[in-house]
Amino acid sequence: MNKKWLVVIFIILVLDVTAGFLVKRTFLYVNSQTISEKIKDRCLFLSGGSFKDCDIKKVSLEEIIKDSDVIVSGRALGDRIYVKSAVLTAFNVERAYKGRVTGSKVYIFEPSYFNLGKYNNFFAYYGYNLMKPGHRYVLFLKKWKYTTFVGYNPYYRGKEIYIFAHNCAIDKFEINGSYITKIINPENNIRYGQVKDFEVFVYNKGELDEYYRLKKKVLNWISKS
Repeated sequence: MNKKWLVVIFIILVLDVTAGFLVKRTFLYVNSQTISEKIKDRCLFLSGGSFKDCDIKKVSLEEIIKDSDVIVSGRALGDRIYVKSAVLTAFNVERAYKGRVTGSKVYIFEPSYFNLGKYNNFFAYYGYNLMKPGHRYVLFLKKWKYTTFVGYNPYYRGKEIYIFAHNCAIDKFEINGSYITKIINPENNIRYGQVKDFEVFVYNKGELDEYYRLKKKVLNWISKS
């Protein structure tokens, strides 16, 4: 084989290993099972902005659909890994509305997370609250581009992994019969246990109304698909 091609192959291998290492450093494994509900409930709630601030051209059903690689509905599972700046959650897919998934069980990086140890807080990224095991949702997703680089990592190996299309609250809608959401004043000393059952984190009535207008359109769309 030509030495030039050997050099090219070597460079590609080095880049693959480097990318895998950087991904591993970004999503450091914390704990898969032992964060108790009591500890999570006591975490200080920190607002990471409104869903209106996320990276989307316009908050609309059409825009969310366009930006998604895969749109599915199904049930959140209790299989959950807490990593740095995210939570990797298992999801049982019951139906796909756009794109396709390989198996019925996929994993999704949820953008809000617990920062335990020195600070003990919960960071709510763009109004997003974590999925509740056993609850049903419709999700707007993108494929996780690093999957091929982390096959060696036991926490990611063999998993079909996705991220949310905009990493914010408008990529997930609960389709259970009941839900709770109240307006939050982020200046108050709020603990996660006080807001953990909220479907979305909103900070004024305008956001609350806009979210539920969008949710009504989403549920109507999936009912006709």
